[in-house]
Amino acid sequence: MLNPAAGDYVTGDPAKPARLVVVVDTEEEFDWSTKFSRHNTSVRAMRSIGRLQAVFDEYQITPVYVVDYPIVSQPEGYGPLQEIHRDGRCLIGSHLHPWVNPPFTEPVSTWTSFPGNLDRELESAKLRALSELIGERFGTAPTIYKAGRYGVGRNTAAILEAQGYAVDLSVCPRMDYSGEGGPDFSAFGPRPYWFGQRPRLLELPLTVGFSGALRRWGAVTHRALSHPRLAPVHAIGVLARLRLLDKVWLSPEGYHASELRRLGRALWRDGLRVFSFALHSPSAEPGHTPYVRSTHELAELLDRCRRVFDLMLGELGARPSTPLELRREWNDLPEQGSAEVS
Repeated sequence: MLNPAAGDYVTGDPAKPARLVVVVDTEEEFDWSTKFSRHNTSVRAMRSIGRLQAVFDEYQITPVYVVDYPIVSQPEGYGPLQEIHRDGRCLIGSHLHPWVNPPFTEPVSTWTSFPGNLDRELESAKLRALSELIGERFGTAPTIYKAGRYGVGRNTAAILEAQGYAVDLSVCPRMDYSGEGGPDFSAFGPRPYWFGQRPRLLELPLTVGFSGALRRWGAVTHRALSHPRLAPVHAIGVLARLRLLDKVWLSPEGYHASELRRLGRALWRDGLRVFSFALHSPSAEPGHTPYVRSTHELAELLDRCRRVFDLMLGELGARPSTPLELRREWNDLPEQGSAEVS
């Protein structure tokens, strides 16, 4: 796991504007409710990625597209991004889905779908294959990583260091995937932190948190009420409807704009100054994710993006940023061009 040591959390300067980072998990289309398969490599939804990028351009946001192997190995996948990247309107990072990323030596299963569960040699080999191909397509090796299924493991930090990565985006606060064999992030919060050896890597977690009157006790309360024995009384849903406690991801997928805006304001009041907004590339076209099944739902998703950006960049006074900009600022790194692969 990518655990922070004591004192390694980054404290935002309250005198400076908050920052908004946008991350797009850029991947093949597959049915999330079925078993993993090496044959699910369609990237047709990338023909519609411009719908998302147009909204980012509207707000002068430079998103990070973390791309997986099916995207970067097929012209239909990487072609639309090359133009956006060439214009300096995005950064490119890596996103490892082991079941569709060579070398293919492991059995396909739920366990092996988490990259951090692979042995060190195989996890490293898969990431290297992905990184090298990204370098060929976009001109520079990537230095930002997001594990598929948030699946970091005991060897991930050392592998990232060895392969020249600078920032990780894999930690999903307040979530526990141990029931499927994945990592348990239930004790993690959304604040960025340093990890690894020097030069240390920056962890920029997803923004997942609680809103509502009980949010200060959110982690403990939510976990207690999530016990299977309490499922029949729907305690979590009741608290959310009463606006006493609501666990929300800062994502337009699966949440109402009102929930996202309440979360943003709550975390702002609690002192968070770096927000990470995330979504999946197949949601750019209806029919590929549970969140966008029609043109109407696509329009709603794009509207939710705008309403969150209006809150962050307007009411809360944040400004768009990228993970590399933050790392340079906090670690006094040399300046690099915005069109560089991240």
